[in-house]
Amino acid sequence: MKITRTFGRRLICALPLVVLCATGSTVANAQAIGKATSVKPQAEANARTLSAGSDVFSQETIHTGDSGMADLRFQDNSNLSVGPKSSARLDKYVYDPNKSGTAVAIEATRGSFRFVTGSRGEGSYQVKTPYGSLGVRG
Repeated sequence: MKITRTFGRRLICALPLVVLCATGSTVANAQAIGKATSVKPQAEANARTLSAGSDVFSQETIHTGDSGMADLRFQDNSNLSVGPKSSARLDKYVYDPNKSGTAVAIEATRGSFRFVTGSRGEGSYQVKTPYGSLGVRG
């Protein structure tokens, strides 16, 4: 009985450490898909303030305020400009410089945006909006 209580206490004390390590390794292993090249005056990615040079990651949502704008450049040299009062989620980004294909999925839920494909322009691009989806294959 005494061994069970001691083991139980140690397990409970160790649980937050295990969760912290698992979360930390997930964040550490997250690979940037691009960078913010310009941010005026303020934009956020998942409640994290963006500035020029900030990394952006897959599954992040970019929000801009009343006068905010953000220009993002991805690894394949694709560009996404997010206008004022806008929200766009970077759902999927797959790029391998050794292969000819790129796969990008963006969900623009509010506001204005502009997306320009990279130098290769080959791959699968999907832009989802509240009113429909646009798919491009090149």
